[in-house]
Amino acid sequence: MQTNLKIALIIVVLIYIFFILKAVKRKNMRIGYLIFWSITGVILIIALLIPNLVENIANVLGFGMPINMIFSVAIFIILYLIFNLTILISKEHNKNTMLIQEVSMLKKRVDELEKKEENFNGK
Repeated sequence: MQTNLKIALIIVVLIYIFFILKAVKRKNMRIGYLIFWSITGVILIIALLIPNLVENIANVLGFGMPINMIFSVAIFIILYLIFNLTILISKEHNKNTMLIQEVSMLKKRVDELEKKEENFNGK
């Protein structure tokens, strides 16, 4: 890979890490995701700095071409993220259901107390 391309890619990855840190500072991202995305950025920088690292790993693991390994790893990472997000959505859905039930019970209780107060004041 050409030196100019490596430098440009390293700059892009550093900007990527900057945006991740900025998202955490604004509290738009959880720390767990910060760690995941930061590790991804560091791995990208290491892969760019060490010559032929991806090719050597692809050969050791038995991939025909390095791009096949990159796509396979990317697919597994995406599947992992989708699985984690599905779990998170399920938990939030359960929390919303509980909140709706609690609000409904509180509303019913408030209505009952208001009726009692009307009956008490009406007498």
